[in-house]
Amino acid sequence: MSSWEGFEELVKVVEIGSFSGAARAMGVSKGHISQRVSQLEDRLGTRLLHRTTRKLSLTELGNLYYQRCRQVVEDLDEIETAVTEFQQKATGLLKISSPNLLGEMQLVPAVADFLNEHSALEVELNFYSRRVDLVEDGYDVAIQVGKREDINVINRALAKTRFQLVASPKFLNANGTPGAPQDLKNLNCLQFTEYGVSKPWRFNREGEDITVRGHRIWQSNTGHCLLAAARAGMGIAYLPDYYLANDLQSGALIPILEDWCRIERDIVAVYQQKRHLSAKVKLFVDFLESRFGDSRPW
Repeated sequence: MSSWEGFEELVKVVEIGSFSGAARAMGVSKGHISQRVSQLEDRLGTRLLHRTTRKLSLTELGNLYYQRCRQVVEDLDEIETAVTEFQQKATGLLKISSPNLLGEMQLVPAVADFLNEHSALEVELNFYSRRVDLVEDGYDVAIQVGKREDINVINRALAKTRFQLVASPKFLNANGTPGAPQDLKNLNCLQFTEYGVSKPWRFNREGEDITVRGHRIWQSNTGHCLLAAARAGMGIAYLPDYYLANDLQSGALIPILEDWCRIERDIVAVYQQKRHLSAKVKLFVDFLESRFGDSRPW
């Protein structure tokens, strides 16, 4: 028998004054309560309760033992309350991963506002083009474009982004404006690569899907680099809209084949699937979902 077994039943019996009342309070049978208290007395080798048909009373040793046990029960209740409150507050370190430009332009101000509401929280925010390993790299949340297929992760959609084809006025004046996706095969294209692998660009118009590999002259694993190359007139880039808002507004870049650029992808928060999700993760993801939603702040 564990040294913990029986003491909680003893405390409840003394507080209520009967085995039957303690049984009702704890949702068990009277016989179960009586057996646990008897087993406790046998283990201690002393009688803790005087039992008569009319009343129960503590023995001298029983009173000493009861006082200590009652304190333990109160301490456990306090600990449980503290843990519950901790789970309802954003505390500790929140480690976040995000793509570079999305993180710098959208996530940084969002995290700053979140910290203003949760001053007990610490944040580590890192920017990567690669997808981090939540477990191995120790991240609480990864913000990315497109869902993951990993086992035991949650993909929470925060907003949608649309990919757009753009080029500088300088490039278009020198090379002409493509009239169809197939024209890209003969034009300089700025291609995103990951671990040396690039994917063809995908377009859709009125249900018609087309994939095209343009004439690649420049490749990089960061959108920053592709955006800078497009501004410099090096070629055509295919980037998510959160990269392009300022350049499109200023005229530094011009949208191309807009009627074909209908592909949307989810911006998602990825976190581990757990039975008890920490408050810091839940509150942060709820905050981002509310902040971004369908409004597309970019």
